[in-house]
Amino acid sequence: MKLYTAAIGIALVLALSAVPVFATSSDACWGQATAVFAQTGEMGEHASQEPTPRLGLHNLARALYEAGVIADDSMAALGQFVASSMGLNIDACTD
Repeated sequence: MKLYTAAIGIALVLALSAVPVFATSSDACWGQATAVFAQTGEMGEHASQEPTPRLGLHNLARALYEAGVIADDSMAALGQFVASSMGLNIDACTD
């Protein structure tokens, strides 16, 4: 039983460690950006904590894209925009 549990644990660790290999750089940008925002205390509250209606991150990205502020409506473009606006240099957000 211990061997079985250890094997499952090792398989999970290996599977989870392989996920970043398949992640695109755009995914990494948003992930690194939100980590920095959280560490600096700039993250704010989750959209579910706001009174309705709430914009939400993808809707914000879409609105910024439609206004010509960001290149596309992806979370990566939003991460690049916010990082740049805050004067942050995040490796995964550079082109």
